[in-house]
Formats: sequence, C-alpha cells, structure tokens
Amino acid sequence: MICLNQTELFKNIQNSKHHAYLFYSLDEVLNNLVAENFAKMQICEKGNMCNNCYACLQFDKNTHPDVFKLKQDSIKVEDVNKIIANLSTTPLAGNKKVFLIFNADTINEISQNKLLKSLEEPVGNNIFILTATKTDKLLPTVLSRLNKIYLPTPSSEDRKIIVDEYMREGVDIKQFVNPDCSLTEAVRFASDNNFNATINSIFDLLVNLNTTADIPRVVCSLKEYDKTIFFACMQDIFISLANNSTKYARINEIKNRYSPRVLTKIIPLVEKAYLYQNSNVNFTYILDNLLFNILKEKFLCS
Repeated sequence: MICLNQTELFKNIQNSKHHAYLFYSLDEVLNNLVAENFAKMQICEKGNMCNNCYACLQFDKNTHPDVFKLKQDSIKVEDVNKIIANLSTTPLAGNKKVFLIFNADTINEISQNKLLKSLEEPVGNNIFILTATKTDKLLPTVLSRLNKIYLPTPSSEDRKIIVDEYMREGVDIKQFVNPDCSLTEAVRFASDNNFNATINSIFDLLVNLNTTADIPRVVCSLKEYDKTIFFACMQDIFISLANNSTKYARINEIKNRYSPRVLTKIIPLVEKAYLYQNSNVNFTYILDNLLFNILKEKFLCS
C-alpha cells in the first residue's frame, strides 16, 4: 500500500462531511492510489491512516469486512447489484462501510442509474469513493452527487514515495517517474517487457539511421513487432521530442537530429504509418516507406 503525503488534502475533504467522492485526473494509477489512501483513512482506528492498527492491516491485506473494492477494466450490472445489496447490512468491524469503485467511468448508463439512487439517498453510514479518468462518461446526475476532487501531478516527495514502494515490489519505475510521464505510463513502461523492447528498438533504429543506404540494414535488424504498438510508440517518441519531454530515458540520443521544423513534417508521416497498420500492408513495406520519407524531410529542411 503506497501512502502518499495527502494529509492536508484529506483533512480538507473530511471537513466537507460528504458521503460520496470522486477522485479524478488523466492518471489512472494516481487516482487509484489516492482513493485507496482516502478509503484507508475512513476505517483507520486512529482516523489518520496510521498503517499499524488492526483495521489498517486488514485493509492492506484486502480482508477488512467493511471495505468493498471494485477494481476492473469494465464494471458490469451484476457488480453494481452486489454493492447495492451490501448497503443495508450492518458494519461488522467499525461504524461505517466503504465502497471503493475504481474506473467508475466504465460503468454503463443502466448501472449508473441503479447506483444513482444510493448516491441520492444514502443508507446508514456508508461512504462511496470513486475514481475516473474520463468524467464525461459519468452521467451528469451521478456527477452532481459526488464531491469531485481533481488530482494534480504528484509532488517530488510523493514521486519518491511511489518509486521506493514500486522498487520494493520489484518494478523499476525510477527512470520513468517525472513530470512528463504519468504514473500510469511509468508503471506500464516498467512492467511491460515487450513494450520496453519495442521502445529500445525504435531508438536503436533512429540512432543508426543516417542515409537511405542505412534503411535495409536497420529494418532487417528489427524483429516482427506488433504494428499497432510499434508505430504508436514511434509517434509518441517524436511527439515527446517536439514537446521537449523527458518521458523517455534515451531521448537525448536523438534530440539533436530533429529540429522543430523537421518534426512538424515527420509527425504526420508517422501518424499516417500508424493508420496504415490497420490494413493488410506488410510491416516492412510501411516502415521502409516511412524511414525514406523521414530522411527526405530532414534533407529538405536542412
């Protein structure tokens, strides 16, 4: 359980004495971390997320009888029905129950309407804590019942806490955690070996691409990557260059090769290649053509 330095934020929220909260930003991992911390504070015997009391220890083990977590990519009607069925039961360990719903923006309209009545007419001492990255997917009536808390980019202190915890769990996100990279991206980059291999192959390709004579060699050195991932990653690398982002550790290796003027020409070319990958056109053909046009734009702009 990663405990961020959110004490002041939670104190202000607690003072609102609301029964339903929405933590939201474009960073799914950040939303979920903060929401879990807030949920833990609700059931902590000391009321401050002490991490030592029996309730906190149960929360960390996912065994607290009064905490209900719904965490999946797509939330179904039956999932919402289970929550509603639990609303009228008496808390077993404390004086309240906490319903933690991650990715609430994946709940369909029918299920949201089912949940709406519980948000409008709270039963007992129940607390709802929701997260979302796309608030426009939530019904206006549901949103109106929630205390909405937007989460800014984590502070350097919080980023260090997050890095240390993930490192202890064997996920090396240190090189990716920075203001230009969301926690969701950092965890994905560090956890997905195929993704990392694709990123490194693209950087190797761009580092060794100097003239059209290099194209056959650098293309042949590549494995047959998933076209969708490959061109999406290449597109993001060039956009990162254009935005002077430090998202990728190897970005400096190619930074001086592409001027802003060249990048304005190249990015649409990569986007076009990404769209081509949906067709039956051969991966090598698409890449050959793209690299030739990249070099052509570099030459014309020099």
